[in-house]
Amino acid sequence: MATAYDRGGEPSRAGDAVAALLGGALGKGLSAASKAARAWYAANGDRERAHTTGVWLRKPGRTGADPVLVVELDSNLLAYELGTNKDLYLSRMAFHGIAVSDIRFKVGNPSHGVGSRAAKQRGVSPLLGPKQGEHSPAPAPELTPTEAKRVERACAGLPDGLRQSVSRAMCASLRRSKSSSTQET
Repeated sequence: MATAYDRGGEPSRAGDAVAALLGGALGKGLSAASKAARAWYAANGDRERAHTTGVWLRKPGRTGADPVLVVELDSNLLAYELGTNKDLYLSRMAFHGIAVSDIRFKVGNPSHGVGSRAAKQRGVSPLLGPKQGEHSPAPAPELTPTEAKRVERACAGLPDGLRQSVSRAMCASLRRSKSSSTQET
């Protein structure tokens, strides 16, 4: 987890900065399901977030009751484990302002999740790598000196602890976009 220091010298996490941004003007006007998903990710740790492939609200079985939060996970074992601690997750959601009558954990389609559609189009399994007989994609091209300087200028105002991780992320994103644009031509 990246730790940076704010102007007062106090430690702050990159996730806190993003959460503050999304909690402000960017978070207004979200649907109830989006608010529930945001609360789920904010209320839980890295392990829960890493294995969550979907979060949505389902109408309750009886009139007047709060909706049911459905959390889709990528592991049967984790779905069972989280289900045994359902009360803990209900209280965490309530703490984040989301009233739900129940939480249901289900194992979802393994093709769901971040980046899996692109991997499937390339023929790459997130767990197994490239299909048999195929090679992994070529490495992304390096940035030009102009692009590298642009990233450096964009990150110059960030605190030291945050600057390095944001710079790496920006470089990786630019390299990936360059790679996809060269593959399309």
